[in-house]
Amino acid sequence: MREQAKPRTQSVVHARVGHEAYAALESWADRQGCSLTQALRTLLAELRLREFEDESGTQLDALARSLVAVQEQQARLATRIEALVAILRSVENGQAEREAQILQAQAGILGLSQLVYAHLLGIVETSPRASEIAASAKAKMQALRGEA
Repeated sequence: MREQAKPRTQSVVHARVGHEAYAALESWADRQGCSLTQALRTLLAELRLREFEDESGTQLDALARSLVAVQEQQARLATRIEALVAILRSVENGQAEREAQILQAQAGILGLSQLVYAHLLGIVETSPRASEIAASAKAKMQALRGEA
C-alpha cells in the first residue's frame, strides 16, 4: 500500500510545484536523510525564520535610525547648552569687571571726600563760627543715625 501512496504523492507534488522543484526537494530530502514531508516542514520552518529575521531586521533598522536621530538631537542640545554656558560665563566676567570698576570709583570718591573733608575742617577750625558749625554737624550726624 505504501508503494502505491508514493507515486500518488509524487504526482500531487509534481502537479503543485512542478518537476524541477520536486526533484530539488527529493534531492534535498535524500541528503538530509528524511522524508519529503519532513523536508517540506524543515524548509517551511526555515522560511518562517527568514521572514521573522527580515521583519526583525526592518524593525531593527528603524530603531537604529531612531536612535541615531536621538543622538543627533542630543548633540545639538549639548551644543546649545555649551553656548549658553559660554554666554553665562561672559556675563559673569562682565559683571565682575563692572563690580571692580564700581569699587574703584567708590574708593576714588571716598579719597576725594576725605580730602574735601580735611580741607573744610581746616577752614572751619579757623572760622570764628567753628563751635556753631561743629554743633550743627554733630546734630545732623545724630539725626542721620536715628539718635535724635
